Amino acid sequence: MVSKIRIGIYGGASISAGKLMDILLRHPQAQIKWAVSETQPGAPVCDTHTFLRHRTELTYSAYSDELLQEVDIVFSCKRPTDTFAIVDQLMDADKKLIDLSADYRLKNTDDFEKWYGKQHTHPKALATAVYGLPELHRAQICKTKILANPGCYTTASILACAPFAKTGLASQEPIIIDAVSGASGAGRTAKEENLFINVNENVRAYRIGTHQHTPEIEQELSLIAKQPVKTLFVPHVGPFYAGIMADCFIKLAPETTMPTLEDLHQRMTDFYAGEPFVRIMPLGKFPQINNVLNTNFCDLGVAIDERTHTIIAFSAIDNLVKGAAGQAVENMNIMFGLPEGTGLM
Repeated sequence: MVSKIRIGIYGGASISAGKLMDILLRHPQAQIKWAVSETQPGAPVCDTHTFLRHRTELTYSAYSDELLQEVDIVFSCKRPTDTFAIVDQLMDADKKLIDLSADYRLKNTDDFEKWYGKQHTHPKALATAVYGLPELHRAQICKTKILANPGCYTTASILACAPFAKTGLASQEPIIIDAVSGASGAGRTAKEENLFINVNENVRAYRIGTHQHTPEIEQELSLIAKQPVKTLFVPHVGPFYAGIMADCFIKLAPETTMPTLEDLHQRMTDFYAGEPFVRIMPLGKFPQINNVLNTNFCDLGVAIDERTHTIIAFSAIDNLVKGAAGQAVENMNIMFGLPEGTGLM
């Protein structure tokens, strides 16, 4: 029998960590050895993540370097730059890391410092990290020790736009991304705008042009297009707990012959052929958040507005699953040579 993957979770009280534990407790090859919470050491995990009651007796630990000897991999579910506190110890102990924060997503430290307002102090680890979007970087993921798990908006947006960035159909005008996320995307931080009275029966835009996922989207689409890609990203919070719907507006290049809708649909279908967690909607049908909740699927659709020479690519994911914990487990499976859907189907 293959030995189980021994797992530590750093930042165990976060919303994404709760979803991660939910998935890992159903994973046949996973064993959670510890979950760190600096504010709740000794407290039962179920006190925070009440939906895990009767599924685990795990209690939170305070972090110590000795914990690393008990695990094969650490999932970090902390805020940006918090993982820097343990990454040197992880590298010295030859352990694998999947970081659900942004610490290793952006290859340019100047971009990180501009968009996150914090200094990047670990360029050595950044140089070896792999961006963990399996549909684009699977071959690199299976070899890495440090994996940067993508952001939620970025996963939805990149997967929608990638087939058309790669084919050269897009003009050099900024791609407009209009996306709405459930309130869980804001995490547990208590802010007035996240109170029920301000979220219920309401949709509001925020961080227009300044959202920290913008450079991440541009970085990956530029790699695909082999030229700089700019985006105008307008995120919204909607009156629901989980899920993301992204509508992406891609102007056709001026010299491009107008493609048919059938051609665009085929390009998207071919681009994701064989991908276990991408589902292409039939022609004339479009993704819905309800169809992806509590799954690791990304549903995609496409339309074209011939009058304005614009491709509209649609994407729906669960921000806590394909946008965070589920994709992290998908990446773990790849890193350890397991079938990609293990524990996720």
